[in-house]
Amino acid sequence: MGHIISYVKRQKENSFLELPFNEVDALILSQFIYLKLDNLIPTPSEKKPGVYLYEITNRMDYDKVFEDKRYAKDNKALLKAMVESKRYRRMQLNYFSQITSVTVETQFAAMTCFLENGPTVIVYRGTDETLVGWKEDFNMFFKEPVTGQSLSSLYLKQVSEMIEGGFLVEGHSKGGNFAVYASMNAPDEVQQRIERVYSFDSPGFRPEILESVDFNKIKGRISKFLPRASFFGMILQSQEEYQVVDCSSVGIMQHNPYNWQVEGEKLKRIEELDKGSVFVNETFNQWLYGLNDEELHLFAEIWYHTLRQANVNTVLDFFKEPAKSLAKLAEVIKETDEDTKEQVKELALSLIKAVHEHREKKTLSIKARLEKIMIKGLTQEEEEK
Repeated sequence: MGHIISYVKRQKENSFLELPFNEVDALILSQFIYLKLDNLIPTPSEKKPGVYLYEITNRMDYDKVFEDKRYAKDNKALLKAMVESKRYRRMQLNYFSQITSVTVETQFAAMTCFLENGPTVIVYRGTDETLVGWKEDFNMFFKEPVTGQSLSSLYLKQVSEMIEGGFLVEGHSKGGNFAVYASMNAPDEVQQRIERVYSFDSPGFRPEILESVDFNKIKGRISKFLPRASFFGMILQSQEEYQVVDCSSVGIMQHNPYNWQVEGEKLKRIEELDKGSVFVNETFNQWLYGLNDEELHLFAEIWYHTLRQANVNTVLDFFKEPAKSLAKLAEVIKETDEDTKEQVKELALSLIKAVHEHREKKTLSIKARLEKIMIKGLTQEEEEK
């Protein structure tokens, strides 16, 4: 048993000829793209040859590359293990694209990895530490595609014209959503070249977005993985099938790929999600589907602007001192106009109502099952099941 860093160390002498690319390699690259490698890798417009992984370490600004403090320690260990590994050190990196804009509310990054004796992999970055990155996540609750999703499609189309043969598409968190979105919206001739799409704890889509394309064309090539207490990956989850992975942590920390368990050459599977996680996700999705676009927009805007007014500019700012951050948010809300206060109150009440309604449905469902058990006269062992 281990994690992605121990996997890299364990397989350091195995090339992709000796051990073909697998789901653990996919998760590693989905985490690797969180490193801030802009200005180290050629962009699509430059049309230059890619750079080898081992080359970029000689000219890196370590403070910038590991700017995302959420993963800094583990990212450093992962990069070191990859550079020392026969499996990864000669991986070529190219077509790096990054756009972070408060104006259009997007945080987007993607690159293409050419693995020596292995596949070509297009990787999208998930939500980084910036507040605008999280705002874009909330915007994904709407019917229309967010800017990052549109950029993911443009990137896939552009890069597909520069590479040959089949390729993989993937990402963690929002990056996995981008990977699926770009793949299901790709032109037929591009879509036919996509061998597999890897999505790691990534949110799904509003039904309206899925209905706008023929999702079945790509559905069978999507491999979606969720940690056992997934929250983010179950938001708007409906069409994609998924597999559940065991983790060494609890709660929201399971979203961190470094806490995912690796068993041999695979992610360690468990049978199902935690029941508490399922209840929370079903309730939250029920609440989301019950809001109209105006209410969804209000929810996202209030959340975002309240954080900004409280001088919480990154997710790290919030989690450094969560109690103080929450106190700041409460103060900001107190100082808002009466209309905004009333709207916040109505949104909160609608969420509380959704919790009560979902709990009641669950209770009725359990009662119905118990009645069937009593009628059929099942054994005690069967009743416990």
